Amino acid sequence: MTFGEVRGWGLGLLRMSREDFYNMRQGEFWEALWIYRKSVEADRRHLGELVRGATATLFNLQVQKKDRITDLRKFWPMPWDDEEDTNIEAERLAALSKEEQAAEAKAFLERINLKRKK
Repeated sequence: MTFGEVRGWGLGLLRMSREDFYNMRQGEFWEALWIYRKSVEADRRHLGELVRGATATLFNLQVQKKDRITDLRKFWPMPWDDEEDTNIEAERLAALSKEEQAAEAKAFLERINLKRKK
């Protein structure tokens, strides 16, 4: 990995300004990139679940009641089906109130400069 690739991730994927990129601590950059990857992964999973659910619904419309799919995981296994949810940070965020979640999100977006400029 070259510095140019890392800079490209910061300026391109994370939409950081050059100033923010060069002023950011290395650890903060890797955290921001990790969160970006998790958001892409969540989007992929969401779309996968939508497609799997829609496909099963269409399949179930065409077969007799006794032959219908009840377990989507057996019908169309996905890579995340067997994952254990041990993410402590996700549990901590889930325990926050709506106001606390909004404050956390705002602080994070400001830290990685994704907040839309007016």
